[in-house]
Amino acid sequence: MVIDKKIQQRFKDKSVAQSTTIEQYPLERRKIAKKITVAMIFWTIFLGIGLIVTAFLANSISSKFWIAFYSILVLYILIFIIQVWYQTEYYKRYFYNIAPDFLVIKKGVIMPHETMLPYEKLQDVYMDQDLFDRMFNLWDVHVSTATAMSGYKSHIDGVNHDNAEKLRELILNKIRKER
Repeated sequence: MVIDKKIQQRFKDKSVAQSTTIEQYPLERRKIAKKITVAMIFWTIFLGIGLIVTAFLANSISSKFWIAFYSILVLYILIFIIQVWYQTEYYKRYFYNIAPDFLVIKKGVIMPHETMLPYEKLQDVYMDQDLFDRMFNLWDVHVSTATAMSGYKSHIDGVNHDNAEKLRELILNKIRKER
């Protein structure tokens, strides 16, 4: 999808650290806790299985088991610290703006990416929640185009219900104006 370079430059010239869209309809800080929780559940299961396998291979509770146990514990704490840092940075760098001509979504820490979607290319806008979103009372706003990757990259995740509805309505209004 090619976007006119003049439009991109006009947006970049007006862009500041945060857009009025993200200021008016911000992400919830609960998003950080949700992402850390999901990651740590995975690591708890993964490292727990590693500990069980280690215990089984050691044939008894020996010094090798305790070395493995404390190594896994240190690794778990290190992973937790990295997750807290990463998710906090991800939250700080997350950006979205409903600009006059297109929707902009920027996210990522190590490999950031920017998605710019002209409203005339958007086909659907919907809200949803996964299991952990429900636990943390968060909502995602998805937009889709005819491309396969649009569903993966083109969503604003981690807003409250009212903001999700307002963002959805703003995007739908922009789409209606384009048609």
